[in-house]
Amino acid sequence: MNPGCGYIVKNEKHEVYSKSKYGQDRFVVVQDYNIHYVESGAGESILLIPGAWSTYRFWDRVTPLLSKHYRILALDYLGAGDSDKPRSGFDYTVEEQADLIARMMDTLQIPKVHIVGTSYGGGIALNLAARYPDRVGRIVSIEGNGMKHKKVPNRPMEDLLRWPLVGEIPISVTRSGLLDRIIAKGVMGKAWNPLNDHEREEIVQIISQSNKTASRVSWYRISRTLVTSKDFAEEAKTIRIPVLYLYGENSGYRGMAEANAEFLRTHLPQVQVFCLKDGIHNLELQKPEEVTRIILEFFDQNQINSSAANTLLSPQ
Repeated sequence: MNPGCGYIVKNEKHEVYSKSKYGQDRFVVVQDYNIHYVESGAGESILLIPGAWSTYRFWDRVTPLLSKHYRILALDYLGAGDSDKPRSGFDYTVEEQADLIARMMDTLQIPKVHIVGTSYGGGIALNLAARYPDRVGRIVSIEGNGMKHKKVPNRPMEDLLRWPLVGEIPISVTRSGLLDRIIAKGVMGKAWNPLNDHEREEIVQIISQSNKTASRVSWYRISRTLVTSKDFAEEAKTIRIPVLYLYGENSGYRGMAEANAEFLRTHLPQVQVFCLKDGIHNLELQKPEEVTRIILEFFDQNQINSSAANTLLSPQ
């Protein structure tokens, strides 16, 4: 374990804050950036992209289930976890991350990959599908954005991190671990109380380990990507590969998710949209077994069977 890894801007020594629980820690150098990912399983490749301010660990409840069937590459995108956190020359927009991932695939000699992404990661997944259609097999986007929104939700993180000196205070407190349980309860929302003690501790540890590598500059710029990223709605309309879009009934971003779902349903010929009952924004943390089953059925058969639809989902 490297206690100082969260402060590393350029991780040339390929250090990790803590070893992965599920797989092998690996690095790839792309455009002089050091990108960290965790590899497990065998077979066709699935790339897992976490949401904003999250590391690959947000997939830890899903990875051991998916890796029984596929080769899993759980990513720390640039600016998160043990990957580089450049302070200049990279704005962390959706399209920049997508371009970097496409080049990462070239370096790793992966011609085509399935992609599963949440939120910011779900937007990156859709961007890859729109702009690199030959490189992507199927897409699962959990509340990812495929269009610009007239009304961007208030994101208090942006205001907190805007200023260099003042913004370092909440980042330092976040890295300290003092707020781990509070942050975990905030992330889980209404899903927190139904969890048992083991599940709560598991999620607190996932969030705690992710928070240890927080960076003000990257977190601030990621908080602004709903504004700074290019509108790729017209390109998204050209997506012809199968897409599964999931969102939660109790998500704090439900309005935006439903707008994205309607856009995809209107323009894409091979899209399935489902709202998960009692679901939150981070469905991969809340419902790992259900999400895994849905993903496997989608990848294996490109359809959700009727029993799953009746018991787990509300088709839209």
